[in-house]
Amino acid sequence: MTFDLIVIALVGVLLLFGIYTAYQVLGRFPKRTSDDVTQFLRPAEPEELESLLDPGEETAFRLRMAPREFAAWQRKRIHLMREYLLRMSHNALVLIEWGNMEADNGDSEQIRCSQRQLLARELVQAATEFRLYSMLALAKLTLWLTLPPPFKFLLPSPSLPSLRNVFGINALGSYQRLKAAAGGLSLTCDSNFHRELLERL
Repeated sequence: MTFDLIVIALVGVLLLFGIYTAYQVLGRFPKRTSDDVTQFLRPAEPEELESLLDPGEETAFRLRMAPREFAAWQRKRIHLMREYLLRMSHNALVLIEWGNMEADNGDSEQIRCSQRQLLARELVQAATEFRLYSMLALAKLTLWLTLPPPFKFLLPSPSLPSLRNVFGINALGSYQRLKAAAGGLSLTCDSNFHRELLERL
């Protein structure tokens, strides 16, 4: 009986994974060009993220507030950071799709083509690194939010600055690399596109 339940659970997990993979493959954007980038970007708030990851600010509030009051305040900040990371992770995915498209595109001017492809690969690498960071950080934030009440009373409130570095990836440095790489590639397209892209990132 127990073995049957384990088999059913494993089959269910594999089925869900298969459905998710099919959705990712079939539902992805077809050939994302520079015309299909800015309107799909969500407003990111890198300055707000930097503020949430500031250890000085968090320590000051932790010392000024009662533990219960700080826990409620910190929970709101965890939700806020989760929202910003979801937006930025989505933007990183859009940039990966665009970078992959540009890296695969050929050009009649061989020198210009190779430079553009190099910039595109740089963007894909930077965006992939930030997306990996955001997925790991989001998993940790979700765990903090879904932790059962008894654990919340036994453990101190989680610290957001502990997410500045996750598995050796620095959040702010990684996002700056992504922004610089996107800016470099967008300069090969159009100055208006370059300005608009950086404003949205």
